[in-house]
Amino acid sequence: MDHDNSYPVRLVDGSTLVLPLRPLPGGEKAIALLMSNQTGFAVERVLIRLLTDMVRELKPEVIVGVPTMGLAYARPVAENLGFDDYVALGHSRKFWYDSALSQCLTSSTSPDQAKHLYLDPALVERVRGRRVVIMDDVLNTGRTAAAAIRLMQKVQARVAGVAAVLTEGWAWRTELEHTGPDMPGLVHALGHIPMFGRTEAGWRPLADT
Repeated sequence: MDHDNSYPVRLVDGSTLVLPLRPLPGGEKAIALLMSNQTGFAVERVLIRLLTDMVRELKPEVIVGVPTMGLAYARPVAENLGFDDYVALGHSRKFWYDSALSQCLTSSTSPDQAKHLYLDPALVERVRGRRVVIMDDVLNTGRTAAAAIRLMQKVQARVAGVAAVLTEGWAWRTELEHTGPDMPGLVHALGHIPMFGRTEAGWRPLADT
């Protein structure tokens, strides 16, 4: 089925999230774009409720938020679960940070900008030896989630799951396998979106995505 300007995503509760289609550079492929910092409050409340229910089943002790958009969900989910705090990873290195607590990565939406993912040394004891759920908005390449997993492994945290609003395509599976063969099976999402290719009638989901 071809789509014009939007794509309806079926979520785990049977509801539908309609996302705009945005062409990628070159114009031959497109993505269904979730911009969490532009989502209406009513939609955001539903997503946070569904995420909270999903993550609760994983029995985490700590929620770890991945920047940038994953932080929009990690904080309220942690609060809904009754936690006193959560752990926010960051892209910006503060002067007291330790380079040993960082991972290099690139983003699918900013492929020309090399970034690092940092864990504040002051937060290490919040996660060491504890069950953590890593939270992001969309898993596409999986590089950011994989970097977060490696950071947690460095400090002996136990990764109980990776939670996201959406998975996009399946490239993330290969990336997460590099952190452990069982890691792709720990991913939980509210819905899945494919990648899209241009046709005469609009945009069509690409096979195997």
